[in-house]
Amino acid sequence: MPGALPDRSRPAWMSRTGGIPAITALAGLALAPECLAAPAPAIASAAPGLDVFTELPPPPERVDFDAEQRLELELLVNGMDSGVVASLIKAGPRFLVRAEDLRRAGMVLSVTEERLYLDSLDGVVADYDAGRQQLHLTVLPKYLPAQRIGTEQGGFRPAMRDMGALLNYDAYATGGGGIGFQASLWHEARIFGPAGIFSTTGALRVGGGPAAQSPYMRYDTYWRWSDERSMTTVEAGDVITRSLSWAPAVRLGGAQVSRDFSVRPDVITYPLPEFAGNAALPSTVDLVVNGQRIAGSRVNPGPFALDTLPPISGSGLANLIVTDVHGRSVVTSVPFYVSSTLLRAGFTDYSIAAGAFRRNYGLRSFDYGAVAGSAYARHGLTSGLTLEMRAETTRDMHVLGAGGVARIGNLGIVSASYSRSFGARAGGELAVGYEYQARTFSLGLRHTRHDRGYTDLGRLEREDEGWERQTAATASLALGSTGTLGVGIFDLRQENARNARFANLSWTLPLWGQSRIYATLSREFSGGDGERRSWSGALTLTVPLGTGSVSGGLTRDDRGRTGLRADYTRPVPTDGGFGWNASAYRDSGDSPYLRGDVAWRTQPIQLRAGAYGQPHGGAGGMTGWFGASGALVFMDGGLFAANRVTDAFALVSTNGEAGIPVRYENQVIGETDRNGQLLVPAASAWYPAHYDIDTLALPPSVQADRVSQRVAVAAGSGYVVRFPVARVAAARAVIVDAAGQPLPAGTPVTLNHGARTYVGWDGMLYLENVAPENALEVALPEDASCRVQFSAGPPRDDILDLGTLTCRP
Repeated sequence: MPGALPDRSRPAWMSRTGGIPAITALAGLALAPECLAAPAPAIASAAPGLDVFTELPPPPERVDFDAEQRLELELLVNGMDSGVVASLIKAGPRFLVRAEDLRRAGMVLSVTEERLYLDSLDGVVADYDAGRQQLHLTVLPKYLPAQRIGTEQGGFRPAMRDMGALLNYDAYATGGGGIGFQASLWHEARIFGPAGIFSTTGALRVGGGPAAQSPYMRYDTYWRWSDERSMTTVEAGDVITRSLSWAPAVRLGGAQVSRDFSVRPDVITYPLPEFAGNAALPSTVDLVVNGQRIAGSRVNPGPFALDTLPPISGSGLANLIVTDVHGRSVVTSVPFYVSSTLLRAGFTDYSIAAGAFRRNYGLRSFDYGAVAGSAYARHGLTSGLTLEMRAETTRDMHVLGAGGVARIGNLGIVSASYSRSFGARAGGELAVGYEYQARTFSLGLRHTRHDRGYTDLGRLEREDEGWERQTAATASLALGSTGTLGVGIFDLRQENARNARFANLSWTLPLWGQSRIYATLSREFSGGDGERRSWSGALTLTVPLGTGSVSGGLTRDDRGRTGLRADYTRPVPTDGGFGWNASAYRDSGDSPYLRGDVAWRTQPIQLRAGAYGQPHGGAGGMTGWFGASGALVFMDGGLFAANRVTDAFALVSTNGEAGIPVRYENQVIGETDRNGQLLVPAASAWYPAHYDIDTLALPPSVQADRVSQRVAVAAGSGYVVRFPVARVAAARAVIVDAAGQPLPAGTPVTLNHGARTYVGWDGMLYLENVAPENALEVALPEDASCRVQFSAGPPRDDILDLGTLTCRP
């Protein structure tokens, strides 16, 4: 019966299993039945406990290699060790195997039979290696599992947040120059914790404003909470609606729920190019883009795909290099196009907001109008198509819109949208665009137009009810050593305003080092009034000088007036210190306009001061000003002064140990204060950053179980990164027996009935956490023991040398 296993029952002349037939089967051979037909004399005696034959056959005259053989062979698939030893039948050149064994060896089979012959599978070749007892299978890629490399962009690490509060402030005062004395104090008060953040901003002003204006101006007050796993943010209070690129954002006093991809830096939201291939043998795959290796991995035989993050945006060319175990390489060039304006297939972005219009922002603290609502959604239908929609509503106006963004192969991105307003003002708006980016060239085209009656939330309170057409075309070209050239053409046509058409040209030419020349030229063509406009432009040379840079240039405005400008800039170091700026500008026929300022940054505050104006002949003369900015943080039972905290921050705590250097992302940012704390005022929100302490300079009595942590902090919040630094009283000694001989190395020693240590070479003994009075118990061979008592005195920074300790029974 085909496919059946042969009968393994014993011949009649065998008393027990074993003997020569079993041995020959294990060797991969089978004896023909006729070779076993003749009986042999019985064995006279046998060793006790051994299997014996009642009769022993003569040696075989021949071996039939076409007979069925039961084999135990290791399976290798396309040269890769599978680690699977399969029981199979060799019938001549054919092999009968279990399908489950092939699956365990890594093959993908859709057959339903439990056993099958290998030659029944199209594209499978078997090679039997009798010497190594292996079966080498060469199979087509369709029988091998697909491998995906690079899908993990970094593990998810939940962001941390502790309870606390902070006060950001920015004080500014100015006077002179005929404007009188003016001062303002801007602030942000923030409370944060596991329930989110509550923030309010405002400014107190003195002088310079209308008499009827309130001296205090409130800007924004809101509560915000984010959930990382669902990538959702909930806001209440003064919110700015999240919207699409073709829909305006507005300020509302209300609530908003939205998808927020920023809370998950490990999630790539736009489609990644997929670089695919096949490996006939175990191989190494390398992905090279623009001469830079950006990904690589070992792959098993079969199809594979890499979807990794390329270092460029736009069009690119990647080289996929597959090197097999024999060193043979195959290089495949793969073009691709990456755009962050698309969403990955299956991803959805959305926002829903409702509330009252915020009016006269920055002029009135509480001025809210009609109730309105807005919603938008984006969905990645495929890797090359993202659909978009919007909806807005208020008392007498409603807007619906739809659009999409599509990738045209490797030729760029096209977008289109159409919105329609209904109600008191009805009309439509159409927007179309195209963009292409490459390493040396980029192009962008955009056209929008709306009817006379069209309106939306962004235009609702504006009076420009006429139609409007806007067209823009921009391009840039990298010229290698001759710089970069950029050009833009813009056309604006409006029903109730002057039309405008203009073009500009820019050119950046690199020189030696970081020096460069920047030139720009603009031309406005005749507008609706028929007036001809002239040329305008600027030419600037920038040369770096040490920690600063100097620049100078020539300018010309559209009225034909020319000017000369010179500037020197030295930025403030991020770790503290001085920085300053100075500039001088002179227009045709006018006295020079001078400006200068200096800044001093320290850990708790940044101070700034400067002056500007025309010292001779100018209206008002010179005006001086002074500013101070910083933050006060209330956290972990302490008050900390720092530079302004704009995002998340961390407080490093070393359990009261002062003077410990702290590194943030491998950069030293300071040392812990006398309370063992250091504020890190600028930490990237949601990103798991490295925090390290350097204990090498500490005395031996200071220990830390952990010196490095990776911590992500929620946006607008703070977290205490704790390092359990502790002081221990350490001592060393040489321990000897009653005869003065050092105890053997490895002898167990127990300190104060608790901590256990061991004797080193030559009786050296190191002890931690010693007390003022101590007792040692030493376990000696043959269940013997001895004891030592000694005094250590008060704790000290260095290691206490106890000299020689004698251990007595």
